[in-house]
Parts: sequence; structure tokens; C-alpha cells
Amino acid sequence: MEDQFVATEADMLSLGERLARAFVAGDLVLFEGELGAGKTTLIRGILHGLGWKDAVRSPTYNLFSVYDTVPPVLHADLYRVANTAGTGIEDYLESHVCLVEWPKALEGVVDLDDAKRISIAFEGDGRRVRLSNINL
Repeated sequence: MEDQFVATEADMLSLGERLARAFVAGDLVLFEGELGAGKTTLIRGILHGLGWKDAVRSPTYNLFSVYDTVPPVLHADLYRVANTAGTGIEDYLESHVCLVEWPKALEGVVDLDDAKRISIAFEGDGRRVRLSNINL
């Protein structure tokens, strides 16, 4: 487990770019934190680190977005979802890096034992980012 303090949005994007090198296809990365903590910003940094140049938005209403990067990425926002059974998200678990915000809906549907975890918490004027099962 490793903690990082992030003071600015630019720092969060930079951390994401560094994290991108730690992920391979088949990785399940669970993001936890309050609304507005910076989960999507960190994911934007990860995608930029993998070469994505276009906009990155939280897929709250369409459930997930797929990005043609190397490795390919599935970005899911499960804030409004009680259970992911039947959504098709399981089809991406082996072939994509799966970045999942609000992962509670995966419990009981997907094995989360080996998942990488990123928790973001407000701390003063910045954020405390806790990395679990991730080597930077």
C-alpha cells in the first residue's frame, strides 16, 4: 500500500500518467472516493499516459466507455448501478485494463480479490491517493 499526496489537478493528471505504466490488459482497477474527489481526473491522466489524446468524460449515463489505447481500456462509472449482471462489462475483463469508479456493483458478480485499488480522499487543500496492489 502506498500513499501519494496530490495538491493540484495537474498533479493528479501527472500521477495518472505515471500509473498508466503499471497496468496491463486484464487488470481490474477499482476507484473509490467521494463525489468530486478526482477519480475521473486520475483516469483521464491514465488514459493520456496510454496515448489517448481526445476528451475523457465520466461515463455516468452510458455506464462505460471503451478507449482504443495500448492496452485497450474500459472506463466504467457504476454510481447509478446496483448490479452489473447482464451489462456486458465481464466481456472486457481479460482483454482490457478495466478502470471502475464506484465498484460496489461488481461485488458478487466479478472476483475482486486480485483487483488493484485506488482510494482518493480529501485532505486539506489537496487529495490523499492510496494505491493498493499497485507498483509504481
